[in-house]
Amino acid sequence: MACLLRGAVCAAGVLRTHDGPPLTWPLLTPVALIYLLTASWLLALPPAVPVSAVLRSLLLLVLAVPLTLTDLRCQWLPLRYTMTFWLGGLASAALPDAVLPLSEALPVSIAAFALSGAVRWLASFRQREERMGLGDVYLMAGLCAWLPWRSACYAAAGGLLLCCLCAALTRQTSKPFAPALFGYLCGVCLFFPQQLAGVL
Repeated sequence: MACLLRGAVCAAGVLRTHDGPPLTWPLLTPVALIYLLTASWLLALPPAVPVSAVLRSLLLLVLAVPLTLTDLRCQWLPLRYTMTFWLGGLASAALPDAVLPLSEALPVSIAAFALSGAVRWLASFRQREERMGLGDVYLMAGLCAWLPWRSACYAAAGGLLLCCLCAALTRQTSKPFAPALFGYLCGVCLFFPQQLAGVL
């Protein structure tokens, strides 16, 4: 609870420092409820799920809070948060019983960064507006540090589908990716906890 609250405070501080729009209760409340519900559920899972998998999942959720809030508020993923997310994934891969060892996580995440950067360049080629933000490139690299590449692809696809659904429902062409991605991962935690040892 305290870690999730600290993530919200950090996001509010960054927005204030960069003259961004302030966080509002209608925005904070659903995000806080989803993350608290997921974190509570994860803490209730051991011994059904290994403690190391639960701790890694909780850390991922804590690092996701400021990313989700800043992306929801102004469709911006600050470099300090995306890099922290990426480095956190690499650090967790260095721990014992990691699903993805560091020797595999590092090259895969670098390859994901290069591939996502190429997709960003192609998507924005000769376009007036940016189609994919640089923060999303760092986010995908970080995701591949936390998860095996197949799981990261499933998570990215699930997040993209949620983005498309939200865009269709609200009739807006642009939707933030990070909230949809982490919403999908919360769904995995809540509805498929048996996959935590191999997915998160």
